[in-house]
Amino acid sequence: MFYKKIVIFIFLLFLSLGAYSQPGAEIGVIAGGSYYIGEYNTNHFKNMTSFKGGFYRINFNNRYALRMTCISGDIDIKDKKWSTPDPLPTSFSTDVLEVSGVVEFNFRSFLVPKTKKSSLYSPYIFVGAGMLSANDKMNAVIPFGVGVKVNIWRQLSAGVEWNGRKMFTDRLDLLEDVWQTGETNFFNKDWFFTFGCTLSYRFPIPDNCNWFDEL
Repeated sequence: MFYKKIVIFIFLLFLSLGAYSQPGAEIGVIAGGSYYIGEYNTNHFKNMTSFKGGFYRINFNNRYALRMTCISGDIDIKDKKWSTPDPLPTSFSTDVLEVSGVVEFNFRSFLVPKTKKSSLYSPYIFVGAGMLSANDKMNAVIPFGVGVKVNIWRQLSAGVEWNGRKMFTDRLDLLEDVWQTGETNFFNKDWFFTFGCTLSYRFPIPDNCNWFDEL
């Protein structure tokens, strides 16, 4: 619980700093499915659970943005069948809370609301850093992913994205090297993924405010 309070505090700090940002910032929600890759689950999009969260996006121009996100979800694995030398627990569950900051890059000119020079939609990529709380432990993560944004109506936009988190621990599931290979290197750590939809509102930009140049 202590670590969760820290995560929430960091996100609220981001929001307070964002309140003094440039005009045209966005606030939004995100929800969808989540899963982890580790000893209990080795396949993508398997044993998925739901997640939800909110975000605050600062648009520097029509190409680049900084986004702060806080999400909550869980991991719930049941009836795992093992073929390991020693007997292991057949189930695993934990709550997950994450706060992160990422830099987004739009492949097409994208503004909300749409202008004559900008596109109705744009694919985008992102990468950043964050902290993830699970099993009452705090873990550093590197979030990265891809998505698509689209203008809906006036100040509203929506999107869909896939987000992976590279972790630096192999004990998210409280297990490590269950097959006794002796390999616990950088490349076989646990991962956490989300796949969801976003809905955001962009605060109006004053008519006399030329705060960016379209790239």
